Amino acid sequence: HPPLAEAANQALTREGRAPSAVHNNCSGNHAGFLSVARHLGDDIKGYIALTHPVQQRALGILEQMTGLDLADAPRGIDGCGIPVIGVGLGNLALAMARFADPAELPEGRRQAVARICTAMAGEPHLAGGTGRFTTRVLEAAGDKVLVKGGAEGVYVAALLELGLGIAIKVDDGAKRASETVMAHLLRRFEVLDDETMEGLGDLQEPRVTNFAGEVVGHIKLSAKPPI
Repeated sequence: HPPLAEAANQALTREGRAPSAVHNNCSGNHAGFLSVARHLGDDIKGYIALTHPVQQRALGILEQMTGLDLADAPRGIDGCGIPVIGVGLGNLALAMARFADPAELPEGRRQAVARICTAMAGEPHLAGGTGRFTTRVLEAAGDKVLVKGGAEGVYVAALLELGLGIAIKVDDGAKRASETVMAHLLRRFEVLDDETMEGLGDLQEPRVTNFAGEVVGHIKLSAKPPI
């Protein structure tokens, strides 16, 4: 699909180029799977099948992080072709809490978690893209909190200093509410100082504009989120 960043999409159009698989927002995910296959000597053919060694390793890690036996969990195929596994919000939050505090994990997994946290904090743009919620929060406070958006109104966070995890799912599947709720939860947990939150103020009550660029409203919470 076309790049999500409008400027990149327009540049592609001006160059007379059609979007390729590289422009898909899941291309980094696939590059990771392929890298694992090459590194471990697995055949890259069929790497998106659930039975492939790479996907079986991913499933095992997901079980370890969520604390679930996923043998009979709901399964589907993502829009980019990879297997997806149904996980409850509580267990998804637990997985993020284990990112924030991996003390109970085996040594190898603890090292992997530390590397991922360092990578996300060090390269926010690669985690979220130009100007997006994930990128801006990581740029502002990647050493204190990690956030990552998913499809269909899902958002997660690891509060590194508190050892807590957050998982959000908005019923209508849109990101407009999930990002606003996440911004307010970060404020409620006081993981970011006032100066940092001030710089992210537009994420807490995003403006709604029409095609003429006029502000016609704001996205606001109807009530404060409980903690």
